[in-house]
Amino acid sequence: MDRDGTTLTNMGIDSVGSVDSFTQELRLSGNTDLSQWLVGVNYATNDVKSDETVLIFDSTNAALMPGGPFIDNSTTSITQDIKDIGIFANMEYDLGEKFTVLAGARYTESSNDFTSCSHSDDPGLNATFGFFSDALRGQAPGTTVILPNQCVSLDAATAEVSRTPYTDSLEEDNVSWRLGLNYRANEDLLLYTLASKGYKTGSYPILPASTTSQFEPVTQESVQALEGGLKWSFAEGKAQLNSAIFYYQYDDKQVRGSVKDPVYNQLDRLVNIPESTIQGAEIELTYSPIDGLLLRGSGTYVNTEVKEWYTFVNPTTGQDEDGLNGVREQGDFSGSDLPFTPEMHFVADVDYRRPINENLGGFVGANLLYNSEANSTFGDPDKTRIDSFTTLDLRAGVEALDGTWTATVWGRNVTDEYYWSNQFVTQDVLVRYAAKPVTYGISFAYNFM
Repeated sequence: MDRDGTTLTNMGIDSVGSVDSFTQELRLSGNTDLSQWLVGVNYATNDVKSDETVLIFDSTNAALMPGGPFIDNSTTSITQDIKDIGIFANMEYDLGEKFTVLAGARYTESSNDFTSCSHSDDPGLNATFGFFSDALRGQAPGTTVILPNQCVSLDAATAEVSRTPYTDSLEEDNVSWRLGLNYRANEDLLLYTLASKGYKTGSYPILPASTTSQFEPVTQESVQALEGGLKWSFAEGKAQLNSAIFYYQYDDKQVRGSVKDPVYNQLDRLVNIPESTIQGAEIELTYSPIDGLLLRGSGTYVNTEVKEWYTFVNPTTGQDEDGLNGVREQGDFSGSDLPFTPEMHFVADVDYRRPINENLGGFVGANLLYNSEANSTFGDPDKTRIDSFTTLDLRAGVEALDGTWTATVWGRNVTDEYYWSNQFVTQDVLVRYAAKPVTYGISFAYNFM
């Protein structure tokens, strides 16, 4: 992967790995006149092996000592033995004709036995880490000699070269749950409210760490979610309106951040944001005013905020410091939006179909999408802002009325809107991923069933 987008070897990554997975789930379910229930157990294992080589020869931090030597590459080799087991239950119970209670819970245990080794046959990397080990331990330069492909990360406490893989284990457990209430006002209107708690398992980083402390994992994140909404069919069944408001409170949300490093200066890695929130509303309307014509529109408003910013321990001073955002700015970014969260998102679609004869039908359609501006990091710096964009897709075609085949002529982004879908800072450059320009094509689908 050429992550820098230039002809220089500023940041390239060569990844080789494998994952062996096994999963098994057993369920027992049933129902009565008033209820539906389900219980079960889930078991999963994942054995992971990975070698990720970072190529940085032309980067400005390739020579960490005056005059060199230059670092050409560093390989991080990891293994992970991950086991997860979960026990879950769910029930829906009717309280009369209008109310239904929904309740569910899941207990999960996870473990991850982890090893990591940063190594290389590059003389520049080995000489650099030998130099820093000697300097931090007060030894004469050249005392520490690192052989090719020995682990170079320095012990966080002694500054001695590790030489052997770092090992650690992450043990976590949690109870996720949900509780809801549905109210059927009449045959056409459903009102509902739902509260739930969920978790995302912690994980270890894959990075060329200069000290073994940087291999420490991010811990599991949790989210407390509250939602209320309605589903309403009206206009004699020709229209359907779905709407909801929601509030999510995250603890220890896992996001991409940066930490200071005594050798590489700064390193990107996952970090835990102690507290953040997402709140908003969404609405979806479907309307068919005449036979064959279907109109759809949906919109989402989202407001996000970092309530408490993360800190890290500076390995040089041993002191807690404010974290860094994606452009290497350090500070307290409490109050910032979460990355990649546009405030407004809107989609509209028009589809018209009518028979041509007793066997064939024709159709035309259009799709409009709008995203408001967002940012790929915290603090809303100008150079990582993702501008708002609007795209228009068109389609037309013929189809068999029995559903066996469809032929479509289509155009995507027909206004040739230029926009990018992702961006980040890596080493010395700002990288943006441009979305596809105007694209035309023909598709044919056949259903063999």
